[in-house]
Amino acid sequence: MINSNVAIIGLGLIGGSLALALRNSPQVQQITGIDIDRYTLEKALAIDAIDKAMDLEEGVQEADLVILACPLKFYKDIITRISPYLKPGCIITDVGSTKNMVMSLMDSLLPPHVFLVGGHPMAGAEKKGIEGADAYMFENAVYILTPAPSVPREKVYLLESILEATGAKIKVLEPDQHDEIVAAVSHIPHIAAAALVNLIAKDPYKLILAAGGFRDTTRIASSNPDIWEDIILSNQEHVLKNLLQLNLEIEGFIKTVQDRDRKRLRFLLEEAKAVRDKIPANRKGLLEEFAELVCIVPDKPGIIGILGSTMARFNINIVDIEILRVREGDGGTIRLGVKTSQEARQAVAALQEIGIKAWVR
Repeated sequence: MINSNVAIIGLGLIGGSLALALRNSPQVQQITGIDIDRYTLEKALAIDAIDKAMDLEEGVQEADLVILACPLKFYKDIITRISPYLKPGCIITDVGSTKNMVMSLMDSLLPPHVFLVGGHPMAGAEKKGIEGADAYMFENAVYILTPAPSVPREKVYLLESILEATGAKIKVLEPDQHDEIVAAVSHIPHIAAAALVNLIAKDPYKLILAAGGFRDTTRIASSNPDIWEDIILSNQEHVLKNLLQLNLEIEGFIKTVQDRDRKRLRFLLEEAKAVRDKIPANRKGLLEEFAELVCIVPDKPGIIGILGSTMARFNINIVDIEILRVREGDGGTIRLGVKTSQEARQAVAALQEIGIKAWVR
Protein backbone atom coordinates (compact mmCIF):
# COMPACT_ATOMS: atom_id res chain seq x y z
CA MET A 1 0.00 0.00 0.00
CA ILE A 2 1.34 3.41 -1.01
CA ASN A 3 0.82 6.33 1.36
CA SER A 4 0.57 9.29 -0.98
CA ASN A 5 0.78 12.95 -0.11
CA VAL A 6 -1.88 14.82 -2.08
CA ALA A 7 -1.91 18.56 -2.81
CA ILE A 8 -5.17 20.07 -4.06
CA ILE A 9 -4.93 23.50 -5.68
CA GLY A 10 -8.33 25.16 -5.42
CA LEU A 11 -10.76 24.16 -2.67
CA GLY A 12 -14.04 25.21 -4.20
CA LEU A 13 -16.94 22.89 -4.92
CA ILE A 14 -14.96 20.23 -6.81
CA GLY A 15 -11.63 20.58 -5.00
CA GLY A 16 -13.31 20.59 -1.60
CA SER A 17 -15.44 17.58 -2.50
CA LEU A 18 -12.40 15.68 -3.75
CA ALA A 19 -10.56 16.45 -0.53
CA LEU A 20 -13.44 15.10 1.55
CA ALA A 21 -13.79 12.01 -0.64
CA LEU A 22 -10.07 11.20 -0.64
CA ARG A 23 -10.15 11.15 3.17
CA ASN A 24 -11.56 7.64 2.68
CA SER A 25 -8.66 6.42 0.56
CA PRO A 26 -6.28 4.04 2.35
CA GLN A 27 -3.61 5.18 -0.11
CA VAL A 28 -3.71 8.83 0.97
CA GLN A 29 -1.52 9.78 3.90
CA GLN A 30 -1.94 13.55 3.90
CA ILE A 31 -3.95 16.18 2.04
CA THR A 32 -2.54 19.67 1.63
CA GLY A 33 -4.95 22.42 0.64
CA ILE A 34 -3.92 25.41 -1.46
CA ASP A 35 -6.23 28.33 -2.18
CA ILE A 36 -5.93 32.08 -2.53
CA ASP A 37 -8.95 32.64 -0.29
CA ARG A 38 -8.19 32.55 3.43
CA TYR A 39 -11.80 31.82 4.42
CA THR A 40 -11.88 28.81 2.09
CA LEU A 41 -8.73 27.39 3.68
CA GLU A 42 -10.08 27.93 7.18
CA LYS A 43 -13.37 26.29 6.26
CA ALA A 44 -11.59 23.33 4.66
CA LEU A 45 -9.61 22.82 7.87
CA ALA A 46 -12.72 23.19 10.00
CA ILE A 47 -14.63 20.48 8.12
CA ASP A 48 -11.55 18.23 8.13
CA ALA A 49 -11.25 18.23 4.34
CA ILE A 50 -7.49 18.88 4.52
CA ASP A 51 -4.67 18.24 6.98
CA LYS A 52 -2.93 21.53 6.43
CA ALA A 53 -3.07 24.71 4.36
CA MET A 54 0.02 25.97 2.57
CA ASP A 55 1.17 28.44 -0.05
CA LEU A 56 1.35 27.30 -3.67
CA GLU A 57 5.05 26.62 -4.19
CA GLU A 58 5.66 25.18 -0.74
CA GLY A 59 2.49 23.09 -0.81
CA VAL A 60 3.44 21.00 -3.86
CA GLN A 61 7.04 20.19 -2.92
CA GLU A 62 6.36 16.90 -1.11
CA ALA A 63 3.26 15.93 -3.08
CA ASP A 64 3.06 12.57 -4.83
CA LEU A 65 -0.18 13.71 -6.47
CA VAL A 66 -1.07 17.29 -7.40
CA ILE A 67 -4.66 18.05 -8.39
CA LEU A 68 -5.52 21.32 -10.14
CA ALA A 69 -9.09 22.12 -9.12
CA CYS A 70 -9.17 25.79 -10.07
CA PRO A 71 -10.74 27.56 -13.10
CA LEU A 72 -9.04 26.90 -16.44
CA LYS A 73 -7.93 30.51 -16.83
CA PHE A 74 -5.50 30.11 -13.91
CA TYR A 75 -3.83 26.94 -15.19
CA LYS A 76 -0.97 28.57 -17.10
CA ASP A 77 0.15 30.79 -14.23
CA ILE A 78 -0.13 28.01 -11.65
CA ILE A 79 1.68 25.38 -13.72
CA THR A 80 4.47 27.86 -14.48
CA ARG A 81 4.88 28.64 -10.78
CA ILE A 82 4.82 25.08 -9.46
CA SER A 83 6.91 23.38 -12.16
CA PRO A 84 10.31 24.04 -10.50
CA TYR A 85 9.03 22.62 -7.19
CA LEU A 86 7.43 19.35 -8.34
CA LYS A 87 9.33 16.31 -7.12
CA PRO A 88 10.42 13.65 -9.63
CA GLY A 89 7.83 10.95 -10.24
CA CYS A 90 4.81 12.88 -8.98
CA ILE A 91 1.52 12.71 -10.85
CA ILE A 92 -0.20 15.93 -11.84
CA THR A 93 -3.85 15.88 -12.80
CA ASP A 94 -6.75 18.31 -13.02
CA VAL A 95 -10.55 18.46 -12.99
CA GLY A 96 -11.07 20.62 -16.07
CA SER A 97 -14.04 20.04 -18.36
CA THR A 98 -11.94 20.08 -21.53
CA LYS A 99 -8.82 18.07 -22.14
CA ASN A 100 -7.18 18.88 -25.51
CA MET A 101 -6.19 22.39 -24.50
CA VAL A 102 -5.26 21.37 -20.95
CA MET A 103 -3.08 18.46 -22.04
CA SER A 104 -1.28 20.62 -24.60
CA LEU A 105 -0.71 23.44 -22.11
CA MET A 106 0.54 21.16 -19.35
CA ASP A 107 2.78 19.19 -21.68
CA SER A 108 4.48 22.39 -22.83
CA LEU A 109 5.06 23.73 -19.31
CA LEU A 110 5.67 20.74 -17.02
CA PRO A 111 9.13 19.31 -16.41
CA PRO A 112 9.92 15.89 -17.94
CA HIS A 113 10.27 14.15 -14.56
CA VAL A 114 6.53 14.33 -13.69
CA PHE A 115 3.59 12.37 -15.08
CA LEU A 116 0.58 14.12 -16.62
CA VAL A 117 -2.83 12.47 -16.41
CA GLY A 118 -5.70 14.76 -17.34
CA GLY A 119 -8.89 14.32 -15.35
CA HIS A 120 -12.56 15.27 -15.43
CA PRO A 121 -15.05 14.16 -12.76
CA MET A 122 -18.45 14.54 -14.46
CA ALA A 123 -20.36 15.74 -11.44
CA GLY A 124 -21.17 19.06 -9.83
CA ALA A 125 -23.83 21.27 -8.31
CA GLU A 126 -25.17 24.80 -8.67
CA LYS A 127 -23.94 25.78 -5.21
CA LYS A 128 -20.36 26.94 -5.58
CA GLY A 129 -17.43 27.12 -3.18
CA ILE A 130 -16.31 25.07 -0.22
CA GLU A 131 -19.79 25.53 1.31
CA GLY A 132 -21.17 23.17 -1.33
CA ALA A 133 -18.49 20.49 -0.88
CA ASP A 134 -19.83 16.96 -0.56
CA ALA A 135 -17.82 13.79 0.09
CA TYR A 136 -20.34 11.80 -1.97
CA MET A 137 -20.56 14.16 -4.95
CA PHE A 138 -18.73 11.72 -7.23
CA GLU A 139 -20.58 8.57 -6.17
CA ASN A 140 -21.55 6.68 -9.36
CA ALA A 141 -20.34 9.58 -11.52
CA VAL A 142 -18.09 9.01 -14.50
CA TYR A 143 -14.53 10.19 -13.83
CA ILE A 144 -12.56 10.54 -17.07
CA LEU A 145 -8.77 10.19 -17.16
CA THR A 146 -6.68 11.17 -20.19
CA PRO A 147 -3.08 10.07 -19.62
CA ALA A 148 -0.30 11.56 -21.71
CA PRO A 149 1.19 8.96 -24.09
CA SER A 150 4.46 8.81 -22.12
CA VAL A 151 2.82 7.99 -18.78
CA PRO A 152 3.53 4.39 -17.62
CA ARG A 153 0.45 2.28 -17.07
CA GLU A 154 1.35 1.68 -13.42
CA LYS A 155 1.08 5.43 -12.76
CA VAL A 156 -2.40 5.47 -14.22
CA TYR A 157 -3.33 2.44 -12.08
CA LEU A 158 -2.03 4.27 -9.01
CA LEU A 159 -4.17 7.32 -9.72
CA GLU A 160 -7.20 5.11 -10.39
CA SER A 161 -6.72 3.28 -7.10
CA ILE A 162 -6.52 6.58 -5.18
CA LEU A 163 -9.65 7.92 -6.90
CA GLU A 164 -11.62 4.75 -6.13
CA ALA A 165 -12.38 6.29 -2.73
CA THR A 166 -14.60 8.86 -4.47
CA GLY A 167 -17.04 6.15 -5.58
CA ALA A 168 -16.71 7.31 -9.18
CA LYS A 169 -16.50 5.04 -12.23
CA ILE A 170 -13.10 5.60 -13.82
CA LYS A 171 -12.91 5.68 -17.62
CA VAL A 172 -9.77 6.25 -19.71
CA LEU A 173 -10.22 8.19 -22.96
CA GLU A 174 -8.17 10.07 -25.53
CA PRO A 175 -8.36 13.86 -24.96
CA ASP A 176 -10.08 14.60 -28.28
CA GLN A 177 -12.60 11.80 -27.74
CA HIS A 178 -13.40 13.27 -24.33
CA ASP A 179 -13.86 16.78 -25.70
CA GLU A 180 -16.18 15.62 -28.48
CA ILE A 181 -18.36 13.71 -26.00
CA VAL A 182 -18.61 16.44 -23.36
CA ALA A 183 -19.38 19.08 -25.98
CA ALA A 184 -22.51 17.12 -26.88
CA VAL A 185 -23.62 15.95 -23.43
CA SER A 186 -22.48 18.83 -21.21
CA HIS A 187 -21.45 22.02 -22.99
CA ILE A 188 -24.30 22.22 -25.50
CA PRO A 189 -26.97 21.48 -22.85
CA HIS A 190 -25.57 24.35 -20.78
CA ILE A 191 -25.78 26.74 -23.72
CA ALA A 192 -29.30 25.51 -24.51
CA ALA A 193 -30.38 26.03 -20.89
CA ALA A 194 -28.98 29.57 -20.93
CA ALA A 195 -30.76 30.31 -24.23
CA LEU A 196 -34.09 29.06 -22.84
CA VAL A 197 -33.77 31.29 -19.76
CA ASN A 198 -32.83 34.28 -21.91
CA LEU A 199 -35.89 33.54 -24.07
CA ILE A 200 -38.24 34.43 -21.21
CA ALA A 201 -35.97 36.74 -19.21
CA LYS A 202 -37.78 39.98 -20.07
CA ASP A 203 -41.33 38.72 -19.56
CA PRO A 204 -42.30 38.80 -15.85
CA TYR A 205 -45.42 36.68 -16.44
CA LYS A 206 -43.40 33.91 -18.08
CA LEU A 207 -40.93 34.01 -15.22
CA ILE A 208 -43.73 33.67 -12.67
CA LEU A 209 -45.15 30.67 -14.50
CA ALA A 210 -41.76 29.04 -15.13
CA ALA A 211 -42.15 25.96 -12.96
CA GLY A 212 -41.77 22.20 -13.12
CA GLY A 213 -40.37 21.19 -16.48
CA PHE A 214 -38.86 24.59 -17.25
CA ARG A 215 -36.97 24.66 -13.95
CA ASP A 216 -35.71 21.11 -14.47
CA THR A 217 -34.66 21.78 -18.06
CA THR A 218 -32.79 24.98 -17.22
CA ARG A 219 -31.28 23.96 -13.86
CA ILE A 220 -27.70 24.07 -15.13
CA ALA A 221 -28.07 27.68 -16.26
CA SER A 222 -27.56 28.56 -12.58
CA SER A 223 -23.96 27.30 -12.69
CA ASN A 224 -21.02 29.70 -12.32
CA PRO A 225 -20.76 31.80 -15.55
CA ASP A 226 -17.10 32.59 -14.86
CA ILE A 227 -16.21 28.90 -15.05
CA TRP A 228 -18.46 28.12 -18.00
CA GLU A 229 -17.07 30.94 -20.10
CA ASP A 230 -13.66 29.24 -19.94
CA ILE A 231 -15.07 25.76 -20.53
CA ILE A 232 -17.02 26.67 -23.66
CA LEU A 233 -14.27 28.70 -25.30
CA SER A 234 -11.58 26.14 -24.48
CA ASN A 235 -13.58 23.54 -26.43
CA GLN A 236 -14.53 25.88 -29.26
CA GLU A 237 -14.16 23.46 -32.19
CA HIS A 238 -16.36 20.71 -30.77
CA VAL A 239 -18.87 23.15 -29.27
CA LEU A 240 -19.34 24.92 -32.61
CA LYS A 241 -19.77 21.64 -34.47
CA ASN A 242 -22.45 20.48 -32.05
CA LEU A 243 -24.16 23.87 -31.96
CA LEU A 244 -24.53 23.72 -35.74
CA GLN A 245 -25.94 20.20 -35.44
CA LEU A 246 -28.39 21.36 -32.75
CA ASN A 247 -29.42 24.21 -35.02
CA LEU A 248 -30.25 21.69 -37.75
CA GLU A 249 -32.41 19.76 -35.27
CA ILE A 250 -34.27 22.95 -34.30
CA GLU A 251 -34.75 23.89 -37.96
CA GLY A 252 -36.26 20.45 -38.47
CA PHE A 253 -38.77 21.14 -35.69
CA ILE A 254 -39.49 24.60 -37.14
CA LYS A 255 -40.34 23.14 -40.55
CA THR A 256 -42.41 20.37 -39.01
CA VAL A 257 -44.49 22.85 -37.01
CA GLN A 258 -44.83 25.22 -39.97
CA ASP A 259 -46.10 22.36 -42.15
CA ARG A 260 -48.36 21.08 -39.36
CA ASP A 261 -46.85 17.68 -40.10
CA ARG A 262 -48.39 15.70 -37.25
CA LYS A 263 -46.86 12.39 -38.33
CA ARG A 264 -43.33 13.83 -38.47
CA LEU A 265 -43.79 15.64 -35.16
CA ARG A 266 -44.92 12.44 -33.43
CA PHE A 267 -41.90 10.62 -34.86
CA LEU A 268 -39.46 13.26 -33.59
CA LEU A 269 -41.01 13.29 -30.12
CA GLU A 270 -41.19 9.50 -29.85
CA GLU A 271 -37.63 9.09 -31.09
CA ALA A 272 -36.36 11.51 -28.43
CA LYS A 273 -38.42 9.86 -25.71
CA ALA A 274 -37.13 6.38 -26.57
CA VAL A 275 -33.51 7.51 -26.30
CA ARG A 276 -34.07 9.66 -23.19
CA ASP A 277 -35.79 6.82 -21.35
CA LYS A 278 -32.63 4.73 -21.65
CA ILE A 279 -30.60 7.21 -19.61
CA PRO A 280 -30.57 6.09 -15.94
CA ALA A 281 -31.48 8.89 -13.56
CA ASN A 282 -28.74 8.24 -11.01
CA ARG A 283 -25.70 7.45 -13.04
CA LYS A 284 -24.30 10.93 -13.77
CA GLY A 285 -23.16 10.12 -17.27
CA LEU A 286 -22.68 6.37 -16.96
CA LEU A 287 -25.16 4.38 -19.03
CA GLU A 288 -25.69 1.40 -16.77
CA GLU A 289 -29.03 -0.30 -16.22
CA PHE A 290 -30.76 -0.36 -12.86
CA ALA A 291 -34.34 -0.80 -11.71
CA GLU A 292 -36.72 1.88 -10.49
CA LEU A 293 -39.90 1.91 -8.49
CA VAL A 294 -42.20 4.76 -7.54
CA CYS A 295 -44.20 4.97 -4.31
CA ILE A 296 -46.80 7.35 -2.94
CA VAL A 297 -46.14 8.23 0.70
CA PRO A 298 -47.90 10.30 3.36
CA ASP A 299 -46.34 13.55 4.56
CA LYS A 300 -45.22 12.56 8.04
CA PRO A 301 -41.98 12.51 10.05
CA GLY A 302 -39.82 9.43 9.54
CA ILE A 303 -41.32 8.31 6.22
CA ILE A 304 -37.91 8.08 4.54
CA GLY A 305 -36.71 5.93 7.44
CA ILE A 306 -39.73 3.67 7.02
CA LEU A 307 -38.86 3.19 3.35
CA GLY A 308 -35.26 2.40 4.23
CA SER A 309 -36.09 -0.06 7.01
CA THR A 310 -38.63 -1.84 4.81
CA MET A 311 -35.98 -2.30 2.11
CA ALA A 312 -33.46 -3.45 4.71
CA ARG A 313 -35.76 -6.28 5.87
CA PHE A 314 -35.31 -7.85 2.43
CA ASN A 315 -31.62 -6.93 2.16
CA ILE A 316 -32.40 -4.53 -0.69
CA ASN A 317 -29.96 -1.65 -1.09
CA ILE A 318 -31.36 1.69 -2.26
CA VAL A 319 -28.83 2.95 -4.81
CA ASP A 320 -30.70 6.18 -5.56
CA ILE A 321 -33.62 8.13 -4.14
CA GLU A 322 -35.46 11.18 -5.48
CA ILE A 323 -38.50 13.10 -4.25
CA LEU A 324 -40.55 13.64 -7.40
CA ARG A 325 -43.52 15.59 -6.06
CA VAL A 326 -44.66 16.72 -2.62
CA ARG A 327 -47.66 18.53 -1.17
CA GLU A 328 -47.21 19.74 2.40
CA GLY A 329 -49.71 18.16 4.77
CA ASP A 330 -50.78 15.61 2.18
CA GLY A 331 -48.00 13.45 0.73
CA GLY A 332 -45.85 12.94 -2.31
CA THR A 333 -44.22 10.55 -4.75
CA ILE A 334 -40.72 9.17 -4.32
CA ARG A 335 -38.56 7.34 -6.84
CA LEU A 336 -36.28 4.60 -5.55
CA GLY A 337 -33.48 2.99 -7.51
CA VAL A 338 -32.42 -0.61 -6.75
CA LYS A 339 -29.96 -2.92 -8.44
CA THR A 340 -32.20 -5.46 -10.19
CA SER A 341 -35.74 -5.87 -11.50
CA GLN A 342 -36.25 -8.72 -9.05
CA GLU A 343 -35.36 -6.43 -6.14
CA ALA A 344 -37.74 -3.80 -7.51
CA ARG A 345 -40.62 -6.31 -7.52
CA GLN A 346 -39.70 -7.43 -4.00
CA ALA A 347 -39.63 -3.83 -2.83
CA VAL A 348 -43.04 -3.08 -4.33
CA ALA A 349 -44.56 -6.11 -2.58
CA ALA A 350 -42.94 -5.14 0.74
CA LEU A 351 -44.20 -1.56 0.54
CA GLN A 352 -47.69 -2.63 -0.42
CA GLU A 353 -47.74 -4.89 2.65
CA ILE A 354 -47.38 -1.83 4.91
CA GLY A 355 -50.01 0.13 3.02
CA ILE A 356 -47.78 2.18 0.71
CA LYS A 357 -48.87 2.27 -2.92
CA ALA A 358 -45.91 1.40 -5.14
CA TRP A 359 -45.15 0.13 -8.64
CA VAL A 360 -42.17 -0.73 -10.84
CA ARG A 361 -41.37 2.16 -13.16
